[in-house]
Amino acid sequence: MNRVAVVMLGTVLLFCFHDLLAQHGGHGGGRGGAPRSTGTGGTTDSSLQDFNHALAVQATPDQASQFQTLAKSTAAARKQAQDLLQLAAKADRTADFSRQTSALKDALEDAQGGSKYFVKGLSKSQKSGLKELTKKLEKADSEVARQRKALDQQLGRAKSESAAIASTADKLEKALAGFQTQQLSLGKEMGIEAPAM
Repeated sequence: MNRVAVVMLGTVLLFCFHDLLAQHGGHGGGRGGAPRSTGTGGTTDSSLQDFNHALAVQATPDQASQFQTLAKSTAAARKQAQDLLQLAAKADRTADFSRQTSALKDALEDAQGGSKYFVKGLSKSQKSGLKELTKKLEKADSEVARQRKALDQQLGRAKSESAAIASTADKLEKALAGFQTQQLSLGKEMGIEAPAM
């Protein structure tokens, strides 16, 4: 269990214990006197809702492992886009350029496909509790797909200029950065620690 869930559990238990004491007249065991106010108000409801949400979206060990692999594949795709950007900035295009674009396409397939597979495998309660984050992730994925298509078109032109390819590769890398940010936000909400990159 992550720290946030442990703290929330402790808070809920503390409030429950406090309420039980209040029902029995505090430490006096119910001997006369007016009942005491617990003073917890809406805090218990909010804490309980937060705790229930954390439990509903908590990642399973398999999901945490799968997410680590997914995050690493997205980091690898970003690295490939950065490498292509550096190569495109050079005037001469060698076999390295062709090899780099092929490696980037493979990395993109791994990152995007892995992300879709991960989201598809969420439980019903996780899908419900993570709806906003998965929508943001899907939007970021769409932007990566759009920039990938633009790069493919740029590479398909016989007389494509290095500057144009570099610009498109830069936009793709930025789209991947946004995609990675959304992935990590989703993982954090599920209690998954970000992998060391």
